[in-house]
Amino acid sequence: MSKFFLIKFFTCVTISFLTYLSLRIDLIYKNNNEILISFIAIQLIIWSIFLFPKKKFFKIVSYNIFFIVFLNLILTPLFHLITFDVPTRLLNYKIKKDYKGEFFKGMLSGTHLISYDHKGYRTNKKIDYKNKNENTLRIFTIGASTTEEGEKGNNKTWSNLLGKNLEEHTDKNVEIVNTGVAGLRAEHHYITLKRILRYKPDLIIFLMGINDWNEHIINYDTKYLIPIYEIKYNFKKSILFQSFGNINKQIKIKIFNKKNAYDKKNTNLVVPEQDSEAYLLPQIDSLNKRKIIKKFKPTTVSNDYQYWTNLMINECKDGSLNCLFLDQPTAYKKNITNKLKERLWMTPPNQIYTLTLKDLIYTSSTYNNWLKKKIRDNKLNFCLLSDKIEPNTSFLFDDCHFTENGSKKLSDILTSYINLNFKSILN
Repeated sequence: MSKFFLIKFFTCVTISFLTYLSLRIDLIYKNNNEILISFIAIQLIIWSIFLFPKKKFFKIVSYNIFFIVFLNLILTPLFHLITFDVPTRLLNYKIKKDYKGEFFKGMLSGTHLISYDHKGYRTNKKIDYKNKNENTLRIFTIGASTTEEGEKGNNKTWSNLLGKNLEEHTDKNVEIVNTGVAGLRAEHHYITLKRILRYKPDLIIFLMGINDWNEHIINYDTKYLIPIYEIKYNFKKSILFQSFGNINKQIKIKIFNKKNAYDKKNTNLVVPEQDSEAYLLPQIDSLNKRKIIKKFKPTTVSNDYQYWTNLMINECKDGSLNCLFLDQPTAYKKNITNKLKERLWMTPPNQIYTLTLKDLIYTSSTYNNWLKKKIRDNKLNFCLLSDKIEPNTSFLFDDCHFTENGSKKLSDILTSYINLNFKSILN
């Protein structure tokens, strides 16, 4: 047996195992035939260099394909960063919402004018993203529904209220760009961070956590062998896998005529919920309505949350950016009022079971405390919010979403923090 043969064999074994590792979560925990078929196809490609050892043409082809697979695996993180579809709201979208019923009485009131610009962001004024003069203070807020605040008019979100407050403390033109979209997690926030750097932000504010710990609760049995590798080199995010996916979609379009179901242009556009009351009413009071009680007390945050948050931290440090991280205020406190307790539904959302309030308090504290320690250990700016937003319907209308008073209080807290810790960007 030649030395070259052994090198080829062990190289194939290594690439084969790494490919398996990059798809292991889907192969083991999810019954997805498309993943399995793609995995088998990739394995055949990897081992094809042994199929035609004496035929020169096939040998050249198989070696080239093998190299493509290897290169594809190595470039997966870069490809993911460039092509990943972070959900955005409908572009140039406008809507009016009226809150005249009892459900939001004292929490949200009157008519709310909600709009998103040509990038799907909520802003306090028209933004010229391509140009920015020296007298402009441009602030981006990154997060999910607690940042987007899709139930409120633009002038009542904490992001825009913060901009209004800061205009009283600086002579600069304050621009607020709210990139939040409901349901986003740390992975989306990191990609958003990378993509907004081209717009020269003076300050980036992150509010995140609850969607990540709910994802952790729902997928509690998912275990990584080598977390950093499996997350970073997830083959589903690679060029080759996306190509397999596109071929599969085209086949389904031809066979089943399901063109609309696979129209990629619309996959990352999210329509805002028009009737918030109708959406929430069937789901609230989950602590009492859901009869299945699940135990969940994580020893630490999920591997995914750690990985993507660490990337955000490194970007903020290496890029000399002005970053401000906030922990996630929630209703999960011992002193929660009964009225607010009956409005909980994200315990976790869209499941037939619920955690106990005790486990929700424990889980939210685990995530908030981890973030606080991580940010402060890296000497970045951290503003504690979770202890300053009281768990009652004056400040929250459900598990984590702010009333008008809650948004105002949050904006006031942030204004004080920024005035104290970011004086240089205000002058």
